[in-house]
Amino acid sequence: MAASLAPFAAAEARLNASVLRRLSNATATWQGGQPFGVILEMEQGPEYVPGAPITAERRTVSLAVTSCPGIAEEAVGLVVNGVAYRVASAVVPDATGWAVISVMEE
Repeated sequence: MAASLAPFAAAEARLNASVLRRLSNATATWQGGQPFGVILEMEQGPEYVPGAPITAERRTVSLAVTSCPGIAEEAVGLVVNGVAYRVASAVVPDATGWAVISVMEE
């Protein structure tokens, strides 16, 4: 019997799915596919001009890249809670296949 190169891969996938079920706060689709859970975060950036009410809002989406085959910077087709987004940063998954990407509303 051949030894698996990734003996804990199945356990890691189950753990990632369990964490996502508990922590996801939004539902996404990729290019019209099946819905999946993501973590959507929005934060206000610094003021452009001190004392002015104009700020930048930064949005990030944390997701398992296996849910979005072919996702890359500048890609379109990511819809989160009914809002279409363009990927605004490089998509660099960690060792578990998880990535945090910046997005811009289309």
